[in-house]
Amino acid sequence: MQKINSNHTAVSVTQLSRMSLTVVIILYLAHALPLYFYNVALPAILRHQGVDLRWIGMLSLLYIPWAFKFFWAPLIDRFYLKKLGKRKTWLLFTQIALVIGVLALAFTQFSYGFTAFIVIGLWISTFAATQDIAIDGYTVEAFSESDYRLGSMAQSIGVALGSMLGGALTLWLYQYHGWQIALTCLATMTALTMLAVFKIQEKTDVQIAKTAPSLIRAFKRPEIRWALLLIICYRFVEAPAMAMLNPMLIDQKWSLSQIGVLMSVVGAGVGLLAAVSAAFLLKKLKATQLLVWAGWCRTVVYGLLGMAIIFGWLNQWHLLLGVFVIAFLAIRYIAMTSLYAYFMQSSSKEQAGTDFTILVCFELLVYFIGGATSGFLAQSFGYGKFYIVLALVSVLSVVLSQIIIFKSQKTLNP
Repeated sequence: MQKINSNHTAVSVTQLSRMSLTVVIILYLAHALPLYFYNVALPAILRHQGVDLRWIGMLSLLYIPWAFKFFWAPLIDRFYLKKLGKRKTWLLFTQIALVIGVLALAFTQFSYGFTAFIVIGLWISTFAATQDIAIDGYTVEAFSESDYRLGSMAQSIGVALGSMLGGALTLWLYQYHGWQIALTCLATMTALTMLAVFKIQEKTDVQIAKTAPSLIRAFKRPEIRWALLLIICYRFVEAPAMAMLNPMLIDQKWSLSQIGVLMSVVGAGVGLLAAVSAAFLLKKLKATQLLVWAGWCRTVVYGLLGMAIIFGWLNQWHLLLGVFVIAFLAIRYIAMTSLYAYFMQSSSKEQAGTDFTILVCFELLVYFIGGATSGFLAQSFGYGKFYIVLALVSVLSVVLSQIIIFKSQKTLNP
């Protein structure tokens, strides 16, 4: 009898873990859908409309709420409706706001000008950022430290699926059925992900520490300070490289549907494999070690792309640019999975949403500043020299990151 009960318990734990993993994937998909419309589909659509590269690069500034959401993160950790639950309260509220925002965008025309896109974009970005605080907090609380790699993998998978549906599918719908149908379908998908919110299994107040979350407590922890320094050195160079991929594809005469398939179908599939592979590697390697490996791979790919553009290889082999894009995305998902596993390790369960949000905000701030400068740099240097310069800066980035990792480990584990 005891053996039967033991087996039953093991099965229940396995089912619970699978359910938790699935829920986290869908939660991250929920906020990724509208964001990857702005990140993947809209830049391609605008470039197809003849919009200047510098304006497209400036779209990155729509994500400013993501860089500053740490200001209200302690409030998300602290205030909620007890009948709904600590995380479920904010997940439901923000999801409804996102659906409203996407529906408003569906009835916005290009003739309205950039102001309407910016206002609605800021609405969507603000509520998606707020939702992300609750999702990150729930993930850190729901997974044990040994399973953070799985939580990070779930996040990467959710983002990959969001890129596939919010990017590729929306582009395809726009090209063949128009703006309103494409955005209405996006709003419907966003609404359907709300079903996952009702499946989350939160810990009780007794299991979670009752100390009041605050920014001061977070910044006092050396783990947070070392992580912030690593973000500066590692992430800044990546943003300009990623921001110019879609405009470059348009300039190389790729159609919107081809870009959608490449970036959000093939790319997302590669991203899923990369995320799962990274989770497997993180079982044997430290998150920081895998991050450095991804950094060196990133450097090589930047340099090769720059040379391919300068020597005209892309003109001879049209699909070669697609190969480079896939390599970019694979490396990005491995780096993202590693980096977010490191963020989870650095966060305290006593204020999981606040700590994790601070790290993500700072990462996004660095990323968005880099992305906002990308159009000006590419316009000045040309695509070839632009990526050669990024390759050289990436070498310095990885070397400095290795020094920071070594010193942080020496300080935290004397």
